[in-house]
Amino acid sequence: MWYVIQVNTGHESEIVEQCKSRVVTEGEEVFVMLGERKKRIKGEWVLHQYHLFPGYIFIDTDRIEDFFIRLKDIPSMTKVLRVGEEWIPIYREEESYLKMLGGDEHIAKFSEGYLEGEKLIITEGALEGYEGKVKRLLRHQRLVIIEVQLMGQTVEVKLGLEVVKRI
Repeated sequence: MWYVIQVNTGHESEIVEQCKSRVVTEGEEVFVMLGERKKRIKGEWVLHQYHLFPGYIFIDTDRIEDFFIRLKDIPSMTKVLRVGEEWIPIYREEESYLKMLGGDEHIAKFSEGYLEGEKLIITEGALEGYEGKVKRLLRHQRLVIIEVQLMGQTVEVKLGLEVVKRI
């Protein structure tokens, strides 16, 4: 089951590495959900990775109470999200969608597609087949905004998408 851990924004990767070296035991995985997008650097579009959920990392474990005790070995601010006094994993549907989006590497790959009139058709990448999830297209930034459910809350996430042609 996946649980969400709140951390200081900008320190997600550092805390994941600390957890991997000090806290995580066999059968557990701690990770950051990443996305790929293109940024214009010195006149060229360069593929760049970024955190999909700034300030949050994920733990895949069946022993959250034990993990929580071990997590105290990390000196940085870490807080396993819970409802009241109970640690709640993300919903199965949310976990399935995030697994589909990020794959085994937990990276939402850069997508490509085209416009047929006003209809967006995505031909490759993390969003292939999920055109209906796109809330807004930012063509000049090579981004789309989608809404993702996370712990019952709706969160807007930016993902990389290049529209290669218009028909």
